[in-house]
Amino acid sequence: LHIFVSMLSAALKNKYKGKDLTWLENKLQEIVNAIVRRRDSLNGFFVCIACDELKPISQLNASHYYPKEPKQYKAVRFDLDNIHGGCIRCNKYLHGNPIPYRENLLLKIGCSRMNQLDRKAKLENFKYTREFLIELIEKYKAA
Repeated sequence: LHIFVSMLSAALKNKYKGKDLTWLENKLQEIVNAIVRRRDSLNGFFVCIACDELKPISQLNASHYYPKEPKQYKAVRFDLDNIHGGCIRCNKYLHGNPIPYRENLLLKIGCSRMNQLDRKAKLENFKYTREFLIELIEKYKAA
């Protein structure tokens, strides 16, 4: 069981005043996608996490090992260990190409982090709070 305790400052709470959960989720997804593009590309190219092919950055999707839909994997939607550069073909047309994705993900993040991701993905009834989303937005913006 994970317990999330928020320590948001009044200024930070005020900064996001009036923003609903959907807006916060969309903003966080935008930031996470930008981080993945930056992290997983070099000189305009990237290697797809699933098919292991070199592709131009224009084909890079922020590919989730545990998918965003259905929403049963909400606990790992914004976890950077769950999101890697995947090509459009693998991510969209092969539904993530999960078997080679997992093999390459294991090589990339290691067994310990993979086990942690698997355990986190199994959390049931995970709900985002405003504080959780705001803290992740601020953390990832600083990265």
